[in-house]
Amino acid sequence: MRRGALVLLLALPACTTFEPSLHAGYASLAVDGDIALTTGSSSTTVSQDVESALGLGDDEGAPYGRLAADFGVPVLTVSAFGFEQTGRGQLAADFGNVAGGATVFSDFSLTNVKASWLFDIGSGPLTISPGLGVDFFDLGLEVRDAIGIASEDIQLQAPLPLLCLRAALDLNPVELMVEGGYVQVPEIDDIEGTFFDVEGTLRVRPTGWLDLFAGYRWISLEADGVVDGDAFDTELEISGWLVGGGIRF
Repeated sequence: MRRGALVLLLALPACTTFEPSLHAGYASLAVDGDIALTTGSSSTTVSQDVESALGLGDDEGAPYGRLAADFGVPVLTVSAFGFEQTGRGQLAADFGNVAGGATVFSDFSLTNVKASWLFDIGSGPLTISPGLGVDFFDLGLEVRDAIGIASEDIQLQAPLPLLCLRAALDLNPVELMVEGGYVQVPEIDDIEGTFFDVEGTLRVRPTGWLDLFAGYRWISLEADGVVDGDAFDTELEISGWLVGGGIRF
């Protein structure tokens, strides 16, 4: 009995693979969509385009990083990016305490960390990987009128659990990968919403240890409810191109 256990322990390292990889690059991202904030939970929200009302929407450069650990069947992946943007717009309606029609200055910031734990199911060059993930958001939006009388400051920090699915087609030395995450949040504490996170990348491996990649990231967040007594409604999209490289250890 002891001999059998010893043989099993000695065999485990040979059956288990561990291949870490590290990628870094540049992302060109933009925010788009509508947002509304109305004082009072019983008020009717009026959605306003973030481009015209807040002066946001231009592409902004942002650092991007990705760390993956391939354990053979399960694969743990963590990626992150962050960007900031300032703008000047004109409100079409009241935005909380800021009166409609006012010229406003806005500051938008977003940091995102995504982690996924997927299980590879391979068939030839095609691999399908279902699993679970989490998207953590640190989002900030400050809107103030041009004369400095009124302002609104929205801060959102929240982890969102995801159902994830990844499909990869490996035609060595080229690999095409698409990964998506989704969650629909029922009404909890007067807030409900729907969230999508989709990323597609094309990778080229000039050597066994070097990767070059280009891709596209699309994030969609639809949420409405009541926060601190104020009604809000938002349909935001953050999207853009990714490019960079990495190494496999």
